[in-house]
Amino acid sequence: MTRPEGEDPSVPVGPPPAPASGEKPVPVRAPETRSVQRRSHVALVLLTLAAGAMDAIAFLGLGGVFTANMTGNLILFALAGREDWVLHALRSGLACAGFCAGLLIGFTMPGRHGGNALWSPAAVRLLWAGLALQIAFLAGWAISGGAPGPVVILALIGAGSCAMGMQAAAARRVDLAGITATFVTGTLTALFETSGPGWSTDNRRRTAIVVALVLGALCASLLLRFAPPWAGVAAPVFTLLALAVVHPYAHLGRRGRPGRARG
Repeated sequence: MTRPEGEDPSVPVGPPPAPASGEKPVPVRAPETRSVQRRSHVALVLLTLAAGAMDAIAFLGLGGVFTANMTGNLILFALAGREDWVLHALRSGLACAGFCAGLLIGFTMPGRHGGNALWSPAAVRLLWAGLALQIAFLAGWAISGGAPGPVVILALIGAGSCAMGMQAAAARRVDLAGITATFVTGTLTALFETSGPGWSTDNRRRTAIVVALVLGALCASLLLRFAPPWAGVAAPVFTLLALAVVHPYAHLGRRGRPGRARG
């Protein structure tokens, strides 16, 4: 086969040589670089900060419900002996419905799952959609002066829980150490299940996620204490930072560099 004029003579001409007899071909690996995984983990930590902030403001400012922790909402829904149970059950049920709606949107959105800590374009679109809902939440909260009425509370619960459902679906598409970025019961269980003499990278990641949920809740609760109208700003800021971290790597090509990719 002749070499095209002007081509580098050091580049072999023709198809790559076949492997020797009995030798296995070298598989083409996805861009699972440490840098990409590190960025994915940073993004998940930021998203968990957002989830902690949303849960804190919902529990303290929206009638004692959660927007990300559905286990808690299911328990609250079943507490029939408490005062004003019907109202609390309505709010908890709405939070569960909103979260499930976000999951449904997230898992039925076209586009393949990234996996291996890779953020597919579909996962990034979910974060943008969730951010839009968080900004709507912030607007409603700020307009009400940090003291929303009964109808506004229901609207804020629906928006916040749907945003957290989308965020959970995006994290599952990424699939890094089983991190969900909304609730940590499974993460905490996996942390102790895999603990041993050594401290693996996945366990360090899980520990950071647990700490991030607490810090996010602390941040929002302090804002509620000292600047109530601005308490809703924490979650969208954390989400926006997460998007800034992953967006350049949402279109990774086969060589691990930013490029065009379907998905």
